[in-house]
This record gives sequence, C-alpha cells and structure tokens, in this order.
Amino acid sequence: MLELSLPPLSTPIILSKIDRSKLIVTQANKLAEASYTMTLEEKRVVLLLLSLVRRDDKDFKTYRIPITDIRDYLGLRTNKLYDDIKRVAESLLSRVLHIPEDVGGWLKVGWVSSARYVPKGYRGAEMACLDLSFSPEMKPYLLELKAHFSSYMLQNVAGLRSFYSIRLYEILKSRHRLKSVSFNMPVLRKILKVETKYQNHKDFRIRVILVAQAELARKTDLAFDFQEQRRGRKVVGITFDIRDNSPETPPRSIIAQTEATKPPTANDNQPALLPPSQADIEHERLYREALAEGIQNGIRESVMLELLAKHNPRFVIENIELSRKRHMTAKAKEANLAGLTISAITKDYAAEERAKRQEAQARKIAKEETKATLEFEDAAKEEERNSRRRDLNAKLVALPKTELMALRKAFAAEVRKGKQGTILAASFKEKGWNAPGMDALFRVFVAPLLTDREDSPTNQPDSDKSLINAPRPTRRSLKSSENMEIIAHDYSRFSYFPSGHKTSRGT
Repeated sequence: MLELSLPPLSTPIILSKIDRSKLIVTQANKLAEASYTMTLEEKRVVLLLLSLVRRDDKDFKTYRIPITDIRDYLGLRTNKLYDDIKRVAESLLSRVLHIPEDVGGWLKVGWVSSARYVPKGYRGAEMACLDLSFSPEMKPYLLELKAHFSSYMLQNVAGLRSFYSIRLYEILKSRHRLKSVSFNMPVLRKILKVETKYQNHKDFRIRVILVAQAELARKTDLAFDFQEQRRGRKVVGITFDIRDNSPETPPRSIIAQTEATKPPTANDNQPALLPPSQADIEHERLYREALAEGIQNGIRESVMLELLAKHNPRFVIENIELSRKRHMTAKAKEANLAGLTISAITKDYAAEERAKRQEAQARKIAKEETKATLEFEDAAKEEERNSRRRDLNAKLVALPKTELMALRKAFAAEVRKGKQGTILAASFKEKGWNAPGMDALFRVFVAPLLTDREDSPTNQPDSDKSLINAPRPTRRSLKSSENMEIIAHDYSRFSYFPSGHKTSRGT
C-alpha cells in the first residue's frame, strides 16, 4: 500500500498562541469597498484570518485556526462540529469578490486558495485545526500597505450579528477621516451585493441601514447618522455622517427617518419641560435595540411595533435572544426564525430562564445574608471570649503573690501525680513550667476557683488559704467551665491537654 508523502508545512501562524484581544484587521480601502456577499459565519472566519496578517509581511503564510476557536467564535453546535466546519470551509472556497481597479479594470478573486482540516497530532498540530491560505492575488490589498488602508480591532466587530453591519462598518471605517461620505444607491447596493435583494427601498433601509446603525452604535467604536437624497419620491443616494462612539453611549439618532418607530411617551402633544432622565434614555435605547433585533430576525416593522406596544423592550430582547438559541438547535433548525421569535415574545418563552435567574439571585442573596449573620455571631462570640479573657487576666494580676504561688504549687502537684494526664506529667518532669501548654492549663485549672471565690458571699480577700483550701476542680467541672472553653480556645495549638480533655466546641 502506497503512502502519500506530504511536504512539510512552513511554520504556521497559530491563533491559539496569540492574545486575541489585540488582534487587528488591516486591509486596503479598495478591499473594504469591494463587492461580495457571504454568510455571517463565513465573514467571521475571514475576519479571523485577516487579523492574523501583518501589513508589513512580505508574503502570505499558512494561518492555523483551532477548531475550538472557530466553534466558540461562530457558536456552532458541538454535536455536528466537523460537518459545520466542513460546510463553512467549502462555502468559503467558492466565494468570489469583485475589486475595482484603475482605468476601469477589475479583479475577480476568491478569498482563500486552500482549506485543510488538520487532526490533532497530525503534522505538528497540538489540537484539531483548520489551515487556511489566502489567494496570492490578494497580496496588494493585504501586504506591505503604505497608504490608503484602514485598521480596526477585531473585537470591535466580533459581536455584530449582521453581515451588512460588518460591511458598513468596514466601508465607513475606510472613510472615517472624511467624517462624511455619500453613495449613489446603485453603487452602495452593488458594494453590498443586494442589487436584486430588498428592492423596496423601505425594506433595504430597515433590514440593512437601520439594523447596522443600531448595532454599530451599541457595540462598536464607530456610529453614524444618515440622510437620504430623493428625486421626487425615489431615493437616489444616501449620505453617512460618521462619528467616534463609545458602545455605552446611546446613539444620537437611530431610526430618525421613521417617525412611527419613535417609542411612545406619556404625552406626545406636550412639549418636554425637562431634559430626558437616564431612565428615559435607557428605555429609548432598549426600544430601538429591540426593534432592530426583531427586524433582523425577519419580523416586519409593523409587527414589531405592535409587539413593542404590548411588551417591555427588555422583555422583547430576552425572548428574541432565546428564539435565536432555539433556532440553532437541531430540532428547530428548519423552523421559521421570524415565526419562532413572534411566538417566543407572545408566549414568553424566556419566562422559565428568567425564573431560574431570579431564583439563583435569591439564593445568592440568602447565602450572603446567612454569611453576614454568621460573621456577626462569630464576632459577638469572639468579643465575649475577649471580655472573659480580660476578666480572668485581671483576676490573676490582682491575686496576692502568696496565693498565686500556692495555686501554682497545687497545680504542679496534680500534674506530677498524673491527674492532668500522663503525657503532661512526663513533659512537666522534663521541662517544668516551660513545658508547652503548661501556662494555658494552669489558667484552666485556676479559672473555676477564681469564679467561685468572686461569687462567694463569705469571700475574705485577706485569707491566704481561701483558694488553697477550696475544693479542687474535677475534670468534669473543668469540662463544663466557660472559662476553660475560652482558655482552651486560645491555647488550642498546644498538644499537651489532659487526656480525653475536650471542650463543648470540640477543641
């Protein structure tokens, strides 16, 4: 049996070994305004590939993308991952873009020249990967760029859910310095490859321009407003006013051309006496986001307006996102996304997940409250122990020297006799009062005597023998002594406690 001998690959550029938060897409402006179409999945793979190219490179390399990265980036189903990767790769190989060149020329070229699936362990691959290579004809538009190019962070467009949103971002980014750019409608439609799609301009405006406007303002560093140029009733051109944007900042004007899409207010006939509150701004942002997301799912604008008149925008967005997740499952992949979304909103498919989130939040709060209560109780117990410890120390300091010496002799006699444990007796015989734990056990021994003396009405402080003659604390009385518990808590690190000696805390 003959074995196929494959030539070794040049050292590939491996995505998994690169900080993905710093990936930058750089391309010639002509490439940004080239005419082509593809699916959102394919466009995202191309963006990953573009981000691995450096504009000062002399030649293309083999670009290796781990399958797990493609899965996570595209949100592919794991049970059919291999089939999904194969489908995306095959489709990408068939995609052709049209690039206008000087003096009326043009170039038609495929994005990639080859795609190879590399199993784990094969040809040096540390994990299953997809090796992709650009077509050589793409070099002038990606390599050794000195002028007329644009760059942006990959993460700026990674979260966009519309192919047209990404394309408009690239087009406007290439003209960003101009702050304003105008297109004839036939030219813009050709660039976006929608010459025969959305022929009704209202559909084009809603499904392409307005969706992109909402997404870019909400998720990227660039936003835009637009004005339509008309000849009679026909829209013949469009002007984009480009501005820098912070994704957290609501756009100044989204869907400004369609008065019907304005979110309802308390009284539209009354002039505003006060500037809008932050809550009003947030409500308007969510309203417009919900409208754009619903339109992107294929729902007509009029239907979305009716749904938003009945439901809170945040509620609508939750169910739109859930409908997309369900549409990606194997059972629902053939379902109509628009119909599924409408059902999700009207029947509140997200109620179960919302209840789970609320239950989890309630458990978290209860856990935090329990923790705070236990910490408070522990602090109170610790303060009580400290108070008793201070009282006991004060009593020991106040004892006359003769009484203190007598108590120490009595305690030493019990230790020698083994009444405090044979291990302690042996240790005391060897080291005397320097034996580990000796001072702690002496305090345990004397604490009940001091307490009994203080509580006794016949206590005579001038009697040197009042403590010596008092009944000795038995091991049982030591076990029940609160003072012993405090002392044992302080000296629990010592190993020479009386044999079988345990406190109520288990120390």
